[in-house]
Amino acid sequence: MRLIKAGVLVETQRISFEEFYGELPQYAILSHTWENNEEITLQECNTKGAKLKSGYDKIMKTCQLALADGIEYAWVDTCCIDKSSSAELTEAINSMFLWYQKAKICYVYLADKKNDRLSGCRWFTRGWTLQELIAPATMMFFNHWWDCIGTKKSLVSDLSRISNIDKGILLHDVPISSACIAKRLSWAAYRKTTRVEDMAYCLLGICNIHMPMLYGEGKAAFRRLQEEIIKTTYDLSLLAWTPPDNSEGEYWGFLAESVGYFALCHSMYSTADSLLDEGEISISNKGLKLKARLFILKYSSEKHRYGLGLDYRTPGKDGRFLTIPMRKVGPNAFVRVRVPKKSNSDGKKGKSTSSRLQSVSADDNVFHNVTLLTTLPQLDAKASLSQKGNLDIVSFTRFATVKIELPPGIRMVSNTETPRKLWDMEDNVFFSPRGSYQNWGAVVLDTNSLFICFWQLERSDWVMRGAVLDMNNERIHALWKDLYLSSDDHLRHQKSVVAYLLDSAQEQMTFPGDVLGEEMGNPLSFRIQREDDSEFCSGPRWRVIFEQTVSTTG
Repeated sequence: MRLIKAGVLVETQRISFEEFYGELPQYAILSHTWENNEEITLQECNTKGAKLKSGYDKIMKTCQLALADGIEYAWVDTCCIDKSSSAELTEAINSMFLWYQKAKICYVYLADKKNDRLSGCRWFTRGWTLQELIAPATMMFFNHWWDCIGTKKSLVSDLSRISNIDKGILLHDVPISSACIAKRLSWAAYRKTTRVEDMAYCLLGICNIHMPMLYGEGKAAFRRLQEEIIKTTYDLSLLAWTPPDNSEGEYWGFLAESVGYFALCHSMYSTADSLLDEGEISISNKGLKLKARLFILKYSSEKHRYGLGLDYRTPGKDGRFLTIPMRKVGPNAFVRVRVPKKSNSDGKKGKSTSSRLQSVSADDNVFHNVTLLTTLPQLDAKASLSQKGNLDIVSFTRFATVKIELPPGIRMVSNTETPRKLWDMEDNVFFSPRGSYQNWGAVVLDTNSLFICFWQLERSDWVMRGAVLDMNNERIHALWKDLYLSSDDHLRHQKSVVAYLLDSAQEQMTFPGDVLGEEMGNPLSFRIQREDDSEFCSGPRWRVIFEQTVSTTG
């Protein structure tokens, strides 16, 4: 760490440095906002024109204040870092929070001449000064004329109100780690930096992250910061951002484009210890792979949506957890989505509305292994123009779908849809992406019956076959057990294996439908309709319409 010898500067008017590599002496540190062409770099410190710049006066005043407080060294960011060295700049930026934290005292210079209100000072709008507000334990605030206007302790109520940071964190009564990642990022939501990358780099210490600087990467820096956070902690509040109200589009990846997306997270708090939580998370080339709680968000008797459960709440919502509305776009793969509207009069999907998080009770949730896409799938350039007019991300990523339509009074037994990763609860369909070998689906109905289907390419067209089987039959029950276990990621039965298992159970599959025997007391039949529609999938689409047959014998 390169420190200014305060006494030498005050006595000789020359800036002299001493470098420390281990134990540091006591030092004072300056927090300020930069002025264009007025700051002094390391190379300019003792040049003829240095004393003519306002930056020189700030360095001198910092050293004078330090000496008055019995401190022999000072640190000022403009001249104590060799910014021509990328290695030194990277080390400094990664160490900045710690350097401000270790300072004996931090002097804050508010350069605004015409602003009597603390909240109107430019210092509260800049990205780098956020960590400079939080890290030091002892701070003194000075106005444009270097009159002391208060200390961190005396001004803490105003500082907390302006910054949205809890008093306990500002005064170091509680650690910064007590605030979830989303809350910490919310503190920077309305701040700005001159360079786009710095909006991410200035948050490294606040998020307890170290990473190299890559100036020129632009907005990718904030994405990289989020990826580094994911590698170090299971804090799903990182996903709790909200797009701007005027943002376009129906879907988003799970990483925020900007820190401004966290503006609404300032009151969020955690209800679990991330180290002890059951969940775990990793990042791959596809997205975020994690074990997390999935909720079913119910908007009406007909409208449901997947929700990713977060162990976070907001005040006034005790007993209810925040969830992120999601759409399934692939095998256990999800994207963020808006809250749905009601269907159109023709039964087709209506556009969605709010993109904000939803509050739910802790009931009705199960841990699942899921993949959260961080980048939206791109529509294939080969798709015809006529198709593109109807395709969206969901319909494009699905090649084939089988929609299950049940009559009133008959329901699917919860969590029996198999393979679960290829079942979409929102649309009530089994689906397969293009090139999939798992072209089958099975589900248990509350009539104690098993519906099983598979689809395949025969000659030049796709064909779907299905059967309804009696779960009271031991062989059928064994078949169901095998199918259910096969939904595990490590087994992944293919369509041909399912057909073989069905044959082994000695059940004759018929086409297009199979009827349960009358002896079951609740006869059930179905018919299959082929209705291709690019709004739902890019390939074949089938509807399986179930009906109860009423016995006429008496």
